[in-house]
Order: sequence, then structure tokens, then C-alpha cells
Amino acid sequence: MPILTNEKFKLEIKQLGAELCSFFSKDLNKELLWQADKDVWARHAPVLFPIVGKLKNNTYSFKGKIYSLPQHGFARDCEFQLTTQNKNSLVFELKETEGSLKNYPFRFNLKINYELTSNGFSCKYMVTNPATEPLYFSIGAHPGFNCPLFENESFEDYCLEFKKDENIERYLIQDGLISDHREKIQLKSGKLALSSALFERDAIVLKQINSSSIKLSSNSYCLNFSWFNMPYYGIWTKPGTRRFICLEPWAGIADSVNASGNLIEKEGIICLKEKEQYKCGFTVDIHPQ
Repeated sequence: MPILTNEKFKLEIKQLGAELCSFFSKDLNKELLWQADKDVWARHAPVLFPIVGKLKNNTYSFKGKIYSLPQHGFARDCEFQLTTQNKNSLVFELKETEGSLKNYPFRFNLKINYELTSNGFSCKYMVTNPATEPLYFSIGAHPGFNCPLFENESFEDYCLEFKKDENIERYLIQDGLISDHREKIQLKSGKLALSSALFERDAIVLKQINSSSIKLSSNSYCLNFSWFNMPYYGIWTKPGTRRFICLEPWAGIADSVNASGNLIEKEGIICLKEKEQYKCGFTVDIHPQ
């Protein structure tokens, strides 16, 4: 399994899904990434491509034909190629296959660059259209972080602090789709205190927030999560677990309950013309309190 290491951190990324599966702090002597307990949530940090979230009826139409894709797409279950390995960075690549073309009729090139830094790591996505026909896609991140991190803490000891002033309004989920209902979330001094009750109705889904950075913190620990070119954001944990939190920037979103099913009309869908590229990603910095 490819590994990056420096004086402070160690990253491990598996080629299946190009999924980050360990983010270890040597200073804290702690694993910071959720360790995919199969009885709770059996993933660490899946890559969401070529859709984010769920399709209405798990199908979409394109040029008059009906296709099917599972929730969050197929990339998370595909074997990526490791194309570049340097001291502090790894690049993984995924392209279309005969199998993928059956339910996603587009050629594509997806590259994921993980880079270890002095304070944490960055993950950058680059999608390129190698074909003459337009490429339609969405892409998103879904990393889960251990929360609480220390034995003497609880989930409720943590909060999320938004970088900029926010009037937070969550879009409620109905059977995995974005419903017509919205709900305001009250922040206290710009902070959202974590609790199990927040996730009883599934993920917190946000659109077009002002911030491009969120801090996950307790009295002992601070994880700063920043992102770029990803206009939607999800926050999730499995209800009742109180063991991890997923911070999820998205360039795309699940279908709404009123979605037409036409891929070209899908909210958040990105269209690339021939040879065009789309770049986005996120950075994690660790700051012990």
C-alpha cells in the first residue's frame, strides 16, 4: 500500500478507490482518520465520482437512453493506477473502461494528487475530458475523522467553526434525495456544537456557503479543513454512533425529489468540452490546542 511519511504525519492510500485509509499524527500518537468499522461505516474517505449522492430511482437519462449508477458513483470501487510517487506526493489515475461505458457513456481522465505537508495533507482532483463530445460529471470528497480523538472526550465536546459569518440553512433529505424542506441551523459565535440529534434526519446538506474553511475542534485538538472549487458541502455521521464526523466538500449534489432525471439538467452537474479540465480539492491542517 502506498505510504507517505514525514516527521509529523503518515498517510496511507490504497489503490482501490484511491482512498485515503490512514492519517496518523506522530506528535499526538493518534490515528486521525476513521478506521472503517464494518459494523458502523465500512469506508474511510471514499472519492465520489461521477456523481455525488443518489440519483432519483438510481437512474438518469442522456440522449434518450436510460442509465443506472449507484449512490456516489463507481470510482470508490475501482482500481486506480499509481502514476507518480515522490517523497511527499502520490498521483493516482482512473480512466473509462468497457465496463464503465455501459452505465456512464463518457470518456474521462480522473487524477488524484495526495501531498503530505508540514501541518497535514492536501488532496487535489483533476478531471479532464479526452473526447470531442462533452463530459458531464460531479465529484466530491467524503473523509471521515475520528471524533472524539481522546479517551477523556465525547462527541459533544467538539464543534464546527465556520471561517466566515454564515446563515446556515440545511436542505433536508428524503429517501436519499434533496427534499423541498429546509431548516435553519443556529450557530453560537459562529460555532455549531456537535450532537447526535443533528444527524437523526441524515446528513447536513449545505449550498453556496460563504466559508471555504471549517474547523473541527475541542479543548485539546483542532483540525482545519479547507477546500476550493466545490460549492456544496455535507456534514455527516451515522446516527447514534458518536465516533466520527465526515466533512464533505462537493462539486455536485444528490438529485432532488423533483429532479427530471435528465443528466444535462441535473443540479450541480459540470460540463467539460474537449480537452478542458476541472480542478478542485481540499486541505487538512492539524493544530494541537
